[in-house]
Amino acid sequence: MSTIQLPTDLSDRYELLADRLDGFDDADELAAYVLESTAAEIERGDVADGGADSADDDVVEDRLEQLGYLEK
Repeated sequence: MSTIQLPTDLSDRYELLADRLDGFDDADELAAYVLESTAAEIERGDVADGGADSADDDVVEDRLEQLGYLEK
């Protein structure tokens, strides 16, 4: 398995989010999950062409809550 290093600002954001989510101990674990899930979606062809370049944090948190990964 390869090792990646998150930029500090992204690592800080992921660390805060990982603290709020059940099942993730730290930013690295959450980042690995996000990368693995994204790669699986791309392989399945689930990613729409021309998708948004960025996502609103509130939208992401709402979706994670819907999926049961975040409890507000």
